[in-house]
Amino acid sequence: MSFFASLPLLSKFYLLAQMTVCEPSANAPHVDVFFLPEKPNYITNAPVKALTQALAQNKDATHVNVAEAVGTWRVFGITDGHMEGTGYHVSFEVQSDSSSKCIYVNKVNFVIRYIPTIFIGSELKKHECIFKMTKLHEERHVATDLRVIRRYLPKIKMEILKFLWHYGPQGPYPHHEADKQASRIVKEIKDAVQPIIDKLFEERRRHQGDIDTIENYKYESGLCPNEVPKVE
Repeated sequence: MSFFASLPLLSKFYLLAQMTVCEPSANAPHVDVFFLPEKPNYITNAPVKALTQALAQNKDATHVNVAEAVGTWRVFGITDGHMEGTGYHVSFEVQSDSSSKCIYVNKVNFVIRYIPTIFIGSELKKHECIFKMTKLHEERHVATDLRVIRRYLPKIKMEILKFLWHYGPQGPYPHHEADKQASRIVKEIKDAVQPIIDKLFEERRRHQGDIDTIENYKYESGLCPNEVPKVE
């Protein structure tokens, strides 16, 4: 999840007299939050039975309440929204003398990558209406993810800024401890922001559940009354 380059590669060095305390920085840290969504990848060669079994084993799936209520159910489509490559990129400014270093957070970039994959049961390819309805249903899940994540981008940025506002310079540390302390700083930034990330995922799940309701499934099924895919 996290990434930070080796401290010397990202640092500006200043030779000072022997440091006993780190002076406050004249420059406030710069924070950017980037959202890099990709277009959905569609996979239509998996049978309905395989999709149903896959979703039944997923405890986080939003279909669960519906499945418990209706008993027998089949899954015609699944949306899998991965956030691979999401993480922090932190750079530092360093003030250094012959024996110690003061570390200042110079810039924080938080990057969210969103990679959606939509699975549609292979049996549906012979049924134009229900294939289209399933595709539209899954695309609503993707659109919901995009909307929720975009709404949280300024909130995530604000959480990072609030943390750094009170953080201040770190050190002085012996030269050999600089990389270790940089790792600690990155972890503390991540820990401070994690609560708002958790809220993002909670809201995302809640809105996804609003799509996967019994009423919505019945309505969508009623739009294609003459199409009944043959499923093993």
